Amino acid sequence: MRQLAAGVLLAVGLLLLAFYLAPWRGTVPPGAPPPELAGEPDIYMESAVINQFQDDGTLQYRLAAQQVRTFDADRHTLLIGPDFSLYSPTAPPWRVSARRGDLHGLRDGADGVLVLSGEVVLHQTDPERGFTTVRTAELRVHPDPRYAETERDVMIETEAGRTFAQGLKADLERRILNLQADADGPVHTIVLPEQIGQ
Repeated sequence: MRQLAAGVLLAVGLLLLAFYLAPWRGTVPPGAPPPELAGEPDIYMESAVINQFQDDGTLQYRLAAQQVRTFDADRHTLLIGPDFSLYSPTAPPWRVSARRGDLHGLRDGADGVLVLSGEVVLHQTDPERGFTTVRTAELRVHPDPRYAETERDVMIETEAGRTFAQGLKADLERRILNLQADADGPVHTIVLPEQIGQ
């Protein structure tokens, strides 16, 4: 009788253990982080390089940064010293750098925006058309579609000269720069002397 009782207890114990370890139970959600970690990023990287590829395997963009801090709660990524290259199958890449970047919504396949601030420089070198450099204090870049915009003052440099404007809407795919102006500051262009008469 004792052997039967011990066998039943052993069988019940094994069933309880199997139920406890069963895969259908799911995972236990993590508890709240300790107070000393409040406000800290969920992901932190230094000297990071992130490549995004298109469906056909070609490179869509490359994002490098001195520091990357991702906060999952508000789906926001802070970039320190970002250097962003946007590639196209029909044109040379555009490269933009700044002191700071804020990345919103580029994860999980969603269309997003990269907001760059502090000494922003957007540059492209085209073997046929020459170089184009845009300098501004803030720039919003939409990788898909390849588009950039700002309402801040901009200076555009090319081999022909310099142009100053009060804003910019740029179709980077077709290399069309739509300059913005207001009543206090019309678009102003300086043509280099060597370009006069050509």
